[in-house]
Amino acid sequence: MNWWSILKAHPRLVELLGNASEKLVKLADEEEMIELWNASNPTIPMQSRDSRGLQNYPIDEWYGYIKLVEGEPVLGTVGGYAIRQGKGGKPFAYIGGLKGNDTPEFKGVPTNIVRPHYIKEVGKIPKISGLTEMGAVRYFEGTQPETHEVIPDDVLDYFRNDQRYTAWNIIKTKTWGVWV
Repeated sequence: MNWWSILKAHPRLVELLGNASEKLVKLADEEEMIELWNASNPTIPMQSRDSRGLQNYPIDEWYGYIKLVEGEPVLGTVGGYAIRQGKGGKPFAYIGGLKGNDTPEFKGVPTNIVRPHYIKEVGKIPKISGLTEMGAVRYFEGTQPETHEVIPDDVLDYFRNDQRYTAWNIIKTKTWGVWV
């Protein structure tokens, strides 16, 4: 990275990327994810999950993929998970927040690098996720159970009854699923 790119770039992006040309990174929290996403993608700004009505769909652990694009570090993909205690005190995970900037430099990164990383990190506990229309085609691997041995009924009710999971709408969310 040349000195002019360093001066123009967000300092945290420069710090996270280091001497690499591209890198999968763990982000501090949602606030940092939003700040770095918006610095990298000003034409497609990100808002908090709470402001988008996703208070009942938490994501605590955020990951991103940073790549040098025309000499500047760009956060072009983000996603993550949250682990919660379910029935019988057993853990389950919310999987979500996956977003890519749809530029050629980041084609395939959400599907092939970011999501597989945090899915592996979560391990073999039950997972629940809301999926966009595209996500449903790529990732739908589970079921939509009426009840589950670990995932609480109120969590299933949220996914089953929330408007964004019952029909294709402006949010482009189509379906949800549970899997291990």
